[in-house]
Amino acid sequence: MRHIHYGIAAVLLVIGCSNNDAAQKAFLDEKLACPSPAVEQFEPWGQSGSAHICKIRNGPFVAYENGYVHVRGQYANGKEAGIWRWYGADGKVEKQVDYANAPPVDAK
Repeated sequence: MRHIHYGIAAVLLVIGCSNNDAAQKAFLDEKLACPSPAVEQFEPWGQSGSAHICKIRNGPFVAYENGYVHVRGQYANGKEAGIWRWYGADGKVEKQVDYANAPPVDAK
């Protein structure tokens, strides 16, 4: 009798996981209609969830990868602004781009 209960529990667990996987896939595949210059972004939410939001990037940007700061820059109303620098593992600047003179982007 115990084996039957364990079997039923295992089937229910697989069905539950399948439903959760389908729901998560649908959530991750959903496209938001974010107005420019906002971008879609996933962020941690609650205890263990995720939020899918439209976000306008504004202010400093620093990206850390492979044990070191890889890039530093600034956003202004969703667009790169000013000088952006990419760094190597040794901390030396490998690339620099000045977005100060970039052509304006039409707001729609």
